[in-house]
Amino acid sequence: MARPRSRPPIDGQGDLFAPGELFPVRRPVAATRPVDVLRIKMAMGEALKAHPENADIVAAKISNLTGRALTTFALYSYTAPSRDDHDIGLSRFVAFVRITGAYWLYDLLVEDDGLMVLQGREAKLAQLGHLQQQKQQIDEAVRDLKREIGTTPVEVLPRRRGRP
Repeated sequence: MARPRSRPPIDGQGDLFAPGELFPVRRPVAATRPVDVLRIKMAMGEALKAHPENADIVAAKISNLTGRALTTFALYSYTAPSRDDHDIGLSRFVAFVRITGAYWLYDLLVEDDGLMVLQGREAKLAQLGHLQQQKQQIDEAVRDLKREIGTTPVEVLPRRRGRP
């Protein structure tokens, strides 16, 4: 009897039998390497271009969030690969990410360290998996204790009232 043909996969539906990892796991880079400022600047430039508001508005919003003035020219300097002498500070970077909604930039910063930034449903699924692992460990510990205790009755020692 011939094996029935498999159906074509539905878009967005994973294949549990496909080789490879179901969830990517990052490993830290073997050797410490310098921070790739050029890559960060280029990614910030992509985020700025993809944002619907222009750079003037983004710079003004960063100024409002940080309480420190930021000009459009300075914002362009932070995102220009040719301006390697101009690095963005942490508070301004956080404000930039929040305003542009480019949260993937956080992930870009930590991927060399083997870390991954999760948000929304991904974060909840990871938390659920962690809790399920903890529950399994607790269940195993309870089983081990029950096995160790066995069925022998517990001998209750008499307690003395008052002090000797």
